[in-house]
Amino acid sequence: MKIKDCLPFLKHPDSDAVAEFITRDGFLVDKNSGRKYPIIHKMIDFQASVKTESDDVKKGLMFKLNTIFSKYLDFMILTSFFAGGGVGFMNVRKKTKQWIDQVAKDKTLFLEPDDKRLFSYIGPDKCMTVEDLASRNVMPLAEDYPNLNASHEQLPIRSSSFQNIISFFVVEHVRNPRRHFSEIQRILKPGGYIILSGPGDVYPSHRVPYNYFNIIRYGYHEMFKENNLELVEEYFPAKSWMSILYLCYTTMVRNSCYNKNQFTKLLQLIIFGISLVVSPFFNLAAILLDMIMPFDKRIYSLYMALLRKPSNSDPQKEENPPR
Repeated sequence: MKIKDCLPFLKHPDSDAVAEFITRDGFLVDKNSGRKYPIIHKMIDFQASVKTESDDVKKGLMFKLNTIFSKYLDFMILTSFFAGGGVGFMNVRKKTKQWIDQVAKDKTLFLEPDDKRLFSYIGPDKCMTVEDLASRNVMPLAEDYPNLNASHEQLPIRSSSFQNIISFFVVEHVRNPRRHFSEIQRILKPGGYIILSGPGDVYPSHRVPYNYFNIIRYGYHEMFKENNLELVEEYFPAKSWMSILYLCYTTMVRNSCYNKNQFTKLLQLIIFGISLVVSPFFNLAAILLDMIMPFDKRIYSLYMALLRKPSNSDPQKEENPPR
């Protein structure tokens, strides 16, 4: 998709009034009201929070480093067999691909697209993304698809615009998860699907201080029900022992105490190097233990769900079926 392809289903974040958008001189402009939003590297900045190259050099460099680490290095490591518990994230990617192949036949909205490898399953010609950079401290990178910088609780998208939505570890970073579910239900077409990935009950804090919630499956079920979303399938990518291993790995390798000074940062690099060697063995042990021990769905770090918004042609379910 190109930016021009997205204009018909964009709106102002704080208003449902009809807007007629055009692109002009590096801005998205509403012809009716004159309101405009900057376009930076194909990202439409609806929050005016994106930093540009003209900022202070030192600050700009830090933004670039944070962008590279957050978007690529850190995530690539965590989703590999060389990170303790990384098997869980490998399963997330595998299941997401399976569900994309199953349901994603039309244009797709991807919320927080950290795993760039998933785009090969969707295709940039039918994908648009939304990121909340205000909570990430990163710069937008030049991409091959249109991207929005916007709040996930107030999406600048018209109702019933997308056939498919991928919500990729978003729910824990919004102050009001119920509002987020209400928004993605609003912009989803009837009969459309949501591929949801989120934290389980023992997922460690990350992107602090913008990590507000961990949610157990019953909490997810309540929000699905409140927004009339049908649960087609749920999946637990990391069972109990794999989740415990991920907590141990995070405590040992990704502890924030390493950010104190250069010595502690060097120590972190040494521990990280050792972990690349030993983590595969711990992963194999966790896989074996999860195969032996029954999974009671009480300790899990990751949660996934495939949801469907009922269409008008769906048969009505009876509230009190006859006996």
